[in-house]
Amino acid sequence: MELREIDKTTEDTFLRCLHDEIPADPRVMAMRREWRAIYQPKGHRAKVLKDDSGQVVGLTNYIPIEFSPYEGMNLMAILCMWIHGYDHLVGNQQSRGYGRFMLEQIEQDARESGCDGMTVWGKDYDAWNPVSFYEHMGYQRADSIGKDVLVWKPFNEQAKAPGLLRPEHEAIPIRDSDGRVQITNITNGWCGGGCHQCMLVRDTVAEIEDKVELIQVYAHDKAEMRIHGTSFDTVAIEGSLFMPDGPPYGKEELKQALLKQHAKQ
Repeated sequence: MELREIDKTTEDTFLRCLHDEIPADPRVMAMRREWRAIYQPKGHRAKVLKDDSGQVVGLTNYIPIEFSPYEGMNLMAILCMWIHGYDHLVGNQQSRGYGRFMLEQIEQDARESGCDGMTVWGKDYDAWNPVSFYEHMGYQRADSIGKDVLVWKPFNEQAKAPGLLRPEHEAIPIRDSDGRVQITNITNGWCGGGCHQCMLVRDTVAEIEDKVELIQVYAHDKAEMRIHGTSFDTVAIEGSLFMPDGPPYGKEELKQALLKQHAKQ
């Protein structure tokens, strides 16, 4: 197996988060390429994992912590790691040691780059990106907000523990109302799921824009993340987070939530 930087043959698969079975949304692809163009010169790595037959079975992207949605210095920060877990295409490839191999390769890269340690964000449940995997791999908890947990692995005594970015506001700020429900969509571009969420919100609001106002925020750096109260892709209705820890939602579910809020107001 081999973990390698994306190239012309694998970029599309990476940007689509291994979902080669469905047509790509050109708006999502453009958003992801725009973010990549900004952050590749700052040390962003976008890589795919190939098995011994050359099939892509996983992906990861990571970056120096100074340009990540975490607080810290001289650490390498993993934005995401994903081993193909679907039934289609190459099939479910999880629980075969690929995750361990990928993480070890990232750590090696971080050491060779002169970093003092590694950090990665996960969820305190097993449904998606469970932090338990990283703890099993020797990572320690450094910080948490709700079910969001940041873990890390120091390489030396100089390493300082990282932290999750603390928002300046207790809730997502909202503007003076014109009578419409305000939905705030904060996105940055590094996450395919977040970009798809952004487009889902846009398409939903377009159908009921007489009742709903979309506030679109591109939080590309930490200053913007702090101002708007979050460091990850986020959707909020009237300042309250919409299903931050739930399963992926569809356009109809979001639409009904917005219409319900409009009727309440």
